[in-house]
Amino acid sequence: MDETFLVQKPEALKAIAHPVRQRILLQLAVMGHARAADLATAIDEPANSVSFHLRTLAKAGMVVEAPEHARDKRDRVWRNVASSYQVDPDTPGAAAEALRPATAWLQGLIGRASAGRQPDEDGRQRLLLVNNLPLTTAEAEQFSEELVALQQRWTERAFETARAEPGEPREVYQLLLALGPREESASN
Repeated sequence: MDETFLVQKPEALKAIAHPVRQRILLQLAVMGHARAADLATAIDEPANSVSFHLRTLAKAGMVVEAPEHARDKRDRVWRNVASSYQVDPDTPGAAAEALRPATAWLQGLIGRASAGRQPDEDGRQRLLLVNNLPLTTAEAEQFSEELVALQQRWTERAFETARAEPGEPREVYQLLLALGPREESASN
């Protein structure tokens, strides 16, 4: 399995931008390999819908069949081709396609996030933190490296725990890291 699949074609970008396909890729990362019916149960989607999305991901080269895990020649078992997927920013439409679901999620989060670090009214953790820091270029680089390292540690930990405790109910929590110089708009 490749370490990272670089999304560079518009067809692959369209494939990975769909939220159900993202959940399928994530679930395959947890399970290692799975049949459409197993994935449908895991992500609570109809099996025919999951089969359709798996074929779309296969056409984009993001998943492949894993015949070594099949019961017979008719049994279709799937696996990811990479442990992570990264969108090449030079891909036509990359910014719009990659940011569209994240922007919609962020807009919903803004209305529901707790002001503090306590779970909100449904008992789920949501946090929105916006901060401005006076950093040098070197400090910004160090801060960025530390944020990425923290995110990588938690990603590894979450997947290890999910694999070790497959029956434990889990939700997909999204993290959006953005760090860059604040640029004032011309209208301000």
